[in-house]
Amino acid sequence: MNRTPASYARRRNIADAVSGFPERTRVILYASLPEGTDREPIINDLRAYAKAKDFVVPDEAVIVDIGFVGRSRRERPGWFQASKLLRENMAEGVITPNRLHIANTPGEQGEFDAWLASLVKFINYADASDEDVHADDDTRADA
Repeated sequence: MNRTPASYARRRNIADAVSGFPERTRVILYASLPEGTDREPIINDLRAYAKAKDFVVPDEAVIVDIGFVGRSRRERPGWFQASKLLRENMAEGVITPNRLHIANTPGEQGEFDAWLASLVKFINYADASDEDVHADDDTRADA
């Protein structure tokens, strides 16, 4: 029997319901870094942010793209994996250090925000100094 991502999610939801524990929100940790950057401190900061928000980070949901930071999301192999996890409901949101890890221009950011809203998912930016109206910590794209 082939199991689809939806069937895995359904089984996980059933197990959570039976256990009596509320389901915790699953998120993707995503960063786009230039070559030569040590990824561990950044991932550790994102993990700490997720833990503080009581989010769950599945093993396959820690994604780092290495290379030219100015690339669009469509040119990043890791972003394909992240968007697949979001589309297949394996994660409800994304945590990234700041908006530049997702989009390089206001137009790209608007396109990303619209796409995320169409999936009814959210994004949190861990770097509070970069927050603005698009990055309110507790605002979901569907609100």
